[in-house]
Amino acid sequence: MMQQIWDLILGFLTSKYFLQLFFIPGIAFIGLFTLIVVWFERKLLARVMLRYGPLHVGRVAGILQTLADTLKLLFKEFIPPRKAYKLGFYLAPVFYASVPTLALTAIPFSPTWIVYPSDVGLLIAYAVIACTPILPIIAGWACNNRYTMIGGLRIIFQDVAGEIPLLLSALGVVMLSGSFNLVNIVNAQSRYWFILLQPLGALVFFISLIAMVERVPFDIPTAEQELVFGWRTEYGGILFGLTMFGEYISLAAGSLLFSTLYLGGYLGPNPFPGFIPSDFASMAWILLKMAVMVTVLIVIRGAYPRLRIDQLLNLGWKWLIPLAMINTVLTMLMIYFFPWVGGA
Repeated sequence: MMQQIWDLILGFLTSKYFLQLFFIPGIAFIGLFTLIVVWFERKLLARVMLRYGPLHVGRVAGILQTLADTLKLLFKEFIPPRKAYKLGFYLAPVFYASVPTLALTAIPFSPTWIVYPSDVGLLIAYAVIACTPILPIIAGWACNNRYTMIGGLRIIFQDVAGEIPLLLSALGVVMLSGSFNLVNIVNAQSRYWFILLQPLGALVFFISLIAMVERVPFDIPTAEQELVFGWRTEYGGILFGLTMFGEYISLAAGSLLFSTLYLGGYLGPNPFPGFIPSDFASMAWILLKMAVMVTVLIVIRGAYPRLRIDQLLNLGWKWLIPLAMINTVLTMLMIYFFPWVGGA
């Protein structure tokens, strides 16, 4: 009996589901990504601004500074506002840190390495992206603070200006691949990446993605110079840490989704096919593309100033949505005159 129980436990620990849950794209991947990217962003922005950035903790380039900050937030006291709506105040950061991880379950890291394979994987990822901004809105309202509520209202405007072109711009990819299945979309790029066929759609998607994940120059809902720290103003300790954790998970999910739709996803040559398993090579390629995307987003943060909310609305409604529609029409014409370009 004990041998059967042990075999069952050992079988689970070595199963693909366990590896996906705790490694890629599971808990270990999410935690390690956040620790590395926060440190990397601080160092890269410091170089852009002619500073040193984290230097001492961990001796080598301050490599353990993010871990030290996490431990500080974990044990730091947080005091809820007296008039806050407690249930929403406590739950919003928890869900904000966990909901974006659901988008990772739909993204293929190899042809066979996907947590939730689905014929509508793209729609699942979009559903998660669309639901995520609701949580900061709830948090801003639950804090019962003028600054947090203004930040929540800004999220509503920003979400509308970014979500619609984000959806419309990806229609070209769906039309070329003939599928909402992300694996089929990646395989349709075996000859050439869709960013070559969809440069306009990729640009619109990229700008809209920055707005959806609230990165500079679209960090309008936080805007510390105007709103203290926007909808995060009343949060401290581990609750503040969860809000930042959710932001970087959204960054990872958005970068992976862009890489999947426009940069060929997990496709790439395996230099040692007899030595490196194909799944490992595929994971390495999509993670490399994600790293490039994250680096570009960090450089943009160091190079561009924040937009005003009216400028964002003008950009979204007057430029991004029309350009996304134009991209859809151009894709239709491309498929009609050159039917061999897509994978449908």
